[in-house]
Amino acid sequence: MLAACFPGPHSYSGDDLVEISTHGGLIVPAAALAAFVAAGARPAAPGEFTRRAVLNGKMDLLQAEATADLIDAGSPAQRRRALHQLERGLSDRLAALRSEILELEALIAYDIDFPEEDEGPVAPQRVRGAWDVVRGRVADLLKTAPEGERLREGALLVIAGRPNAGKSSLFNALLGTERAIVTEIPGTTRDAIEAHAVIDGFPFRLVDTAGLRDSGERIERLGIEVSRKYLAAADLVLFCEETDDPSRGDFLAQVQVPVVVVRTKSDRPSGRPAVGPSVSVVTGDGLPELRRQLAEVAFGRLLALGDVEPVVTRARHRAALQRALEELDGFWSARETGVDAAAAATHLRAAMAALDDLIGAITPEDVLDRVFAAFCVGK
Repeated sequence: MLAACFPGPHSYSGDDLVEISTHGGLIVPAAALAAFVAAGARPAAPGEFTRRAVLNGKMDLLQAEATADLIDAGSPAQRRRALHQLERGLSDRLAALRSEILELEALIAYDIDFPEEDEGPVAPQRVRGAWDVVRGRVADLLKTAPEGERLREGALLVIAGRPNAGKSSLFNALLGTERAIVTEIPGTTRDAIEAHAVIDGFPFRLVDTAGLRDSGERIERLGIEVSRKYLAAADLVLFCEETDDPSRGDFLAQVQVPVVVVRTKSDRPSGRPAVGPSVSVVTGDGLPELRRQLAEVAFGRLLALGDVEPVVTRARHRAALQRALEELDGFWSARETGVDAAAAATHLRAAMAALDDLIGAITPEDVLDRVFAAFCVGK
C-alpha cells in the first residue's frame, strides 16, 4: 500500500489530503476501506472532494460542473468543451460581462447622486451604447444554449422513411455495429431502437424507427405511433429513400426540425438524380460526407465558434443568463419610461446577481446538492 500526502491549501480540494493506493482486485481495496471505516473514517459522498474545492475557493461552480462533464465525456467534442470550461473559459466571459454591467451602473451614478440636474456629465447616447454592448454579449452567449445543452446530452437523430428504405442498414452503419435487424421484408423494424454514437466527433442518440405507412397490422401500427413520438422530440431527422418518395413533401411539411434527405442503396442504379446525399452501406460511398453533414446541421453554431468561445451547456446556465437578459431589458425600459436612475439601477444589480448565481459566487445548499448529486462517488 502506498500513501501520498497533499497538504492544503495546495491540494485538489484545498484540504489536507492523503491518497491511498492499494493492490488491485476486489478483496484488498475492500479490506483497506473497511479498516479505515473501522478507524473512524467514512466514505465520501458523490462529488464531495470537488464540492470542498468549490467551498474552499479552489474552483468556481462552473469549473466543478466541467469536472463532471469531463468525467462523463463520451466524444472528442464533449471533452474539448469540458476542458475549455474547466480552464475558466466561461467563467472569464461571465466575469467580463459582470464588469461591463458594473461600468454601466457607474455611468448613471451621476444621475443617482444629482437627480435634480437636467443633464449630467455622461451623455445618454453613451449609456445606450454601453447597454447595447453588454446586452448583445449576454444574448449571444444565450444563443449557444440549445446546441450546448445538445452537446451534453447528445443530439437526438431520428432515422425515418418508408418500409425497406434502408433505415436499419444506415442505422447500423452510423453506429458501427449490427444493432438493428436487417431483412428485405418491409416492416421488419416494429419498435424504435435507440443507441449512442459519435459522428464526426460529436455525440448523437440514433433512433431507428418503424417504416412510415398505412398498416392494418396492429403491432406495426403501434411501432409507427412510437416513430411519430420520436419524430416530435427529434433534434434532427434523417429521411431515407431508395428512389424518389412521393410522400416526402407531406413528411417534410409536418416535421418542425431540420431534415436531411438521403438516397440510400446508391450502389443500385436508380436512373434519377438524388435530392440529397447518396450513400451505400455496402461500399461505404457517401458515408463520410453524410456524417460531416449531420454534425454540421446538429452543431453548426458550435463548429463556427470553434473551441475558443465559451458555450452554455446546462439548463441552469440558460436560466441564469435569461434572468440577466430580462433584467438588462428591464433597466432600459425603466430608463425610457422616466423611472428615476436609482430604481432603474436595481435591474442592473439583479442582472449581476444572476451572473453571480451562475458562477457560484453565492450558492444555496440545495443548488450545490443538485450539482454534485450527478458526480461519481468521491470525486
